[in-house]
Amino acid sequence: MDSILITNYKPDYTNNIMTISVQINTLAISSQVSITMDEFNTAIVEGVDNVKLKVLNTLIDSLTALRPTSETK
Repeated sequence: MDSILITNYKPDYTNNIMTISVQINTLAISSQVSITMDEFNTAIVEGVDNVKLKVLNTLIDSLTALRPTSETK
């Protein structure tokens, strides 16, 4: 996971979410994901690699949700 760089994180205590900015060097993309503060706190206790994994899984879930359910030809 060395090619995943967390470039910023911003807590929103009012809405109980953490917005994390991430850069994935191997894919040449930058993105932001939001996770709950509880998810962030659990991941950070387990180490930075777990935060990266949580961010990556959240990003994958978000991208998967964007995929059309049927193909057009």
